[in-house]
Amino acid sequence: MPRRIAALAPCAGLLLLGAASLAARPATVKWPPWLSIESPVNPFDAANRGAVLLVHAVTREGPPAAAAVTGTAEGIVGGARRSIPLRLDTTPNPGVFAVRRQWPAEGIWLLRISLQNTTAIVSLDGDRVAGVRVPVVATSDGSIPRAVGAREIDSTLSAAARR
Repeated sequence: MPRRIAALAPCAGLLLLGAASLAARPATVKWPPWLSIESPVNPFDAANRGAVLLVHAVTREGPPAAAAVTGTAEGIVGGARRSIPLRLDTTPNPGVFAVRRQWPAEGIWLLRISLQNTTAIVSLDGDRVAGVRVPVVATSDGSIPRAVGAREIDSTLSAAARR
């Protein structure tokens, strides 16, 4: 028995040394969730047929659960502001969600897709994606995505209505 304990002692020392070196390192910042928008959608893929766009969502830990990705259609119809919750359909690919048209044909619309504090603003031209923007904030480590407030959505819609 003493021989076995002696054989384990060097390993225990290495474990303690490893733990001490980890504690001495500065904390690493996890990278934030990211969203990207795919459009046009492959018309030959039966699983995604009819989708206006696909949302690719990723976190450092891997693909997020479907409930973690949310979306709304934000619009101005007849001068009135409208907001419609979106259903994001799962696809055979983990972390990829299909968005089909769920908003009226009338009016000016954009989509707000969110995953935690990351937001993609998708400008629409009818059923076509006209542009995508993921707003960021500058930090000492670079730019990181940020949440988007109602005022920013309203001003984006107002600018689209003036065009």
